[in-house]
Amino acid sequence: QGIFQTPDNFMSMVKNGYQPVYRPQAVTFRDIIDLHGAPAQRVLVVGPDGVPVIAVYPMQRMPDGSWLINGCYLLAYPRDEA
Repeated sequence: QGIFQTPDNFMSMVKNGYQPVYRPQAVTFRDIIDLHGAPAQRVLVVGPDGVPVIAVYPMQRMPDGSWLINGCYLLAYPRDEA
């Protein structure tokens, strides 16, 4: 939250850098994987251009026991997962 300073700055980054996540045509939750010792949710996202990508959301456990998203990585959709 401190990196972007305002919600508008954050949304601008999402709109410009994560278009498939910002305006998806379709979303399908996939498996939870281990990413460097922490859980990460994989999500198949079909962007507004019709191109599928895998969004990986690493999770971070907070001191109160809740989980928060700790980033997002967009990966090319592996065609063998169809």
